[in-house]
Amino acid sequence: MLKNLSFLFLTIFILQFGCKSVQESKQKEVKEFEGVITYHELEKISDGTVDVDDTVRLYFSRGNYVAFHSEKNSKFHIVKDYYFNGSKPLRLFVDNTSDTLRSLRLDSSIGKLDSFKVKKQDKKIFLRECETIELNISFDEKSVRTYTTTTFTFSRGYLPINKEHFKNWKLGFFNNFIDESGAYYLDFKSIHFDRSHKNILSSKSYEVISVSEEKINPEIFIIDSLKIR
Repeated sequence: MLKNLSFLFLTIFILQFGCKSVQESKQKEVKEFEGVITYHELEKISDGTVDVDDTVRLYFSRGNYVAFHSEKNSKFHIVKDYYFNGSKPLRLFVDNTSDTLRSLRLDSSIGKLDSFKVKKQDKKIFLRECETIELNISFDEKSVRTYTTTTFTFSRGYLPINKEHFKNWKLGFFNNFIDESGAYYLDFKSIHFDRSHKNILSSKSYEVISVSEEKINPEIFIIDSLKIR
């Protein structure tokens, strides 16, 4: 009798705890952002080969994105940029010189992550509290060391994404940023320095202009695989 009662109480406890766990997990489950983010892009290379002042519309859905650039400058610049998540994440981009889809591997890191800093900031974007994550990376190429400082600005809980989509994007240690933020960035800036860590070799920045939550037509992600190089 006592054994049966003990088993009954244990069963009730497990059921109650199980229901509570399911409820808690549902409460913690966050709906992932889907929609369009528009950025102002600036990109420069010190030798003058690249000088971009552009507007970019990024269509994001289920951890994939495609970004359309509007720059009309005759100098080299990216026209369209894709990201497809997975165990071997793929980034494809089309530049203004051809319709070839050039591929870039993202699943391996280059350089050494020297520091990773999370900071609160006074600046608000869309009246939202923001934080920055600063990554300092060093590179050793042909006995020459160069440095990159990358800063992401984000707002926790805004533009939420599933971290799994970017866990294998190791290039530039982007997965580290996503793992900490759990959200896509609002602003982004990356500066590449020479060995003195003073002279700028190149710089790139994205500053958010607007965000629109909306359903994205999956056809926008269709590509011609024959054009991939």
